[in-house]
Amino acid sequence: MPGYIEDRWFKKGPDGKRNVKTDRHGQGKRYKVTGIPGVRSRSFPDGKLAAAKKWLADAQTDSGRGDWYDPRDGSITLDEYVRRHWWPHVRYPPTTKASVKSRVFNHILPHIGGQPLNRIGFEEIRAWVTRAEKNIDAGTLFVTWTHFATIMQAAHKARRIPSNPFRDEDLKAPTVPESKALAWSQETVAAVRAALDERYRILVTLTVAAGLRQGEAFAFSPDDIDGDDLVITRQIIKVSGHFAFSPPKRRKERRAPCPPELAEAIRLHMKEFPPVEVTLPWVDPDRPNLAWKERPLRTVRLLVTTRHADSVRGGALSRDTFNECQWKPALRDAGLVPTPKVEWVEPKRGGKPWRREKWSMPREFGFHVLRHTFASVVLAEGETITKLAEWLGHSDPAFTLRTYVHFMPKAGNRARAALGSFISEPPVDADVSEDASEMDLPSSSPEGVEGEG
Repeated sequence: MPGYIEDRWFKKGPDGKRNVKTDRHGQGKRYKVTGIPGVRSRSFPDGKLAAAKKWLADAQTDSGRGDWYDPRDGSITLDEYVRRHWWPHVRYPPTTKASVKSRVFNHILPHIGGQPLNRIGFEEIRAWVTRAEKNIDAGTLFVTWTHFATIMQAAHKARRIPSNPFRDEDLKAPTVPESKALAWSQETVAAVRAALDERYRILVTLTVAAGLRQGEAFAFSPDDIDGDDLVITRQIIKVSGHFAFSPPKRRKERRAPCPPELAEAIRLHMKEFPPVEVTLPWVDPDRPNLAWKERPLRTVRLLVTTRHADSVRGGALSRDTFNECQWKPALRDAGLVPTPKVEWVEPKRGGKPWRREKWSMPREFGFHVLRHTFASVVLAEGETITKLAEWLGHSDPAFTLRTYVHFMPKAGNRARAALGSFISEPPVDADVSEDASEMDLPSSSPEGVEGEG
């Protein structure tokens, strides 16, 4: 098998024995294990020949099986591995990458980043969970757990650790409390819509009637109307302070319903607030690390824009600004959330304190509730899960069913009625009864059997 041990202190003399001192005699480590394909050489001090032989044998065996890993590569800390090797090369879509970065650098590395990769195991992961759950909710902890597992799997694939500790069957991911998608009544939707600034009310109508996501609603153009459908091909995203257009989530371009009432509402809105052309970079999820200056520009005639265009986003709506300045105040005015508490924040670098409103809003009351409301209306009218999944842009109708099954309280009623009707005895017609009485029917008596003979 390839590989050998080099003695760097002695070499063979004229008699063939290894008894001639080399120029390196007494300097550094004596034995060097080398020559194994794909395995970095390793040195051992004088007196450790047996250890060198064992390491050589293990390396040869593992290398031959294709599962060799070097313990020295696993001695790197988790923090160093993530920052130098894992994070610079991940290929998440830009919006996903931002959320992953937040969870990894805020909820993983501060708690366990100083640990060497090859020292992270069952106990260390459980201790990390205990520390992390003090600062984040169960849902965020579960997603962060998956990111941590992904990092360790990458380290395993890179042959830095022999196995991924998250694959331990006795190590269970944090449980996420069950939650059901919330839908609003028609009255609640109308109240929130009326509480919004007039130029933004169409967003509620558009989302409830077509089931758009918030970024898709912000990126909607009247040019996207195609007969009885809306063609959903883009969303507005924000990445590292930059605004851009991008394909819908998971690149799922789709058609959504456009009832005549929605088309009329859009027409009336355009009469009051004409569409504005907005030019932004186009972010291709398949090229997430492309420099912003290299991204192509795309101009879209947007249905809803801010009052004043600016150099950053050209009038496109910002999710954070809209939610803080429009959506939450509308929920308050509609009586859904309380008035926020006012806090004065002291700047870290001096200057005047600034005013901040601290809202108490259930997560279920976010803009996404309008998309859930769309789903509830569609299912209440008996539309199929398959069609709803198509309109929502879900790739798996089973996911749609799991998410919205509680919006189907009448499911099964028509089937129950049909089954009841099927097993009920049909009404008996008088003429049919008389005909049946005159029919020669088989008899079970002995006389009947003899007569048939």
